[in-house]
Amino acid sequence: MTQEQFRQFWLQLKAPLAARWEKITESDLVEIGGNLAIFGDVLQKRYGEGHKDEVRSWAERRHAHWSGNYIGYQDPKPTA
Repeated sequence: MTQEQFRQFWLQLKAPLAARWEKITESDLVEIGGNLAIFGDVLQKRYGEGHKDEVRSWAERRHAHWSGNYIGYQDPKPTA
């Protein structure tokens, strides 16, 4: 997902993002504000290197579904 795609998708992403990934706070959402680079920084801060890619992949799948490029998407069950 490019910066422009992320910016356009941000309003649709932030509510499910906060609901699914509990470590992301309301102030994090405000800080991200549709900026893909800051999104990566927040993921690093909240989830570390081990889970940062998991959150980013989840967001990519949500974007693909939202844009019509991924049919049949369902959120995976939380692992822990």
